[in-house]
Amino acid sequence: MAAQVTLEDALSNVDLLEELPLPDQQPCIEPPPSSLLYQPNFNTNFEDRNAFVTGIARYIEQATVHSSMNEMLEEGQEYAVMLYTWRSCSRAIPQRNAIERFCGEVRRLCHAERRKDFVSEAYLITLGKFINMFAVLDELKNMKCSVKNDHSAYKRAAQFLRKMADPQSIQESQNLSMFLANHNKITQSLQQQLEVISGYEELLADIVNLCVDYYENRMYLTPSEKHML
Repeated sequence: MAAQVTLEDALSNVDLLEELPLPDQQPCIEPPPSSLLYQPNFNTNFEDRNAFVTGIARYIEQATVHSSMNEMLEEGQEYAVMLYTWRSCSRAIPQRNAIERFCGEVRRLCHAERRKDFVSEAYLITLGKFINMFAVLDELKNMKCSVKNDHSAYKRAAQFLRKMADPQSIQESQNLSMFLANHNKITQSLQQQLEVISGYEELLADIVNLCVDYYENRMYLTPSEKHML
């Protein structure tokens, strides 16, 4: 007659099975698991342009220029915020680099051979944002009296240190005084540089017509897009 096994003995025997060696001659070919974190970023600013290699390199060139212009637009937005909220006259320096870059792109697109190529709507909208940025910076400069008052206080304080001031500082102060004294200086400088470019009216007409089409068909999302030009 078989001996009776209690429940405690049966459970202990089951626990002993965990220590039973079971050698496996098969090699382990599976790697250890690792966690992956994917975070989508839809605002790539054309960073993936090199992945789309085509037979026509001008589209990659346009994406490269578009990316750099978006960076300058962000810098212009920072200048607008500083002019609107701060009282620092050093932030009122005109956007010379942005104006030169904008006029350079207009000159390139107005070339006789370039006029035959296709220009995307996104690129024209970016140029429209540049024009809007220049107008916003001009109006902020005109309405902020604190910038002119701070610069006047700076010039009065600098008169006591005129012997210690170098010619470069004096020239920068004079340029800043002329810039603050003239209203719409940024847009006037832009207009002067655009007038020497042949065929710039057609490009500006394309930009204006596109912005009007977006406005009439309500193809905008934010107030800045609605009142671009």
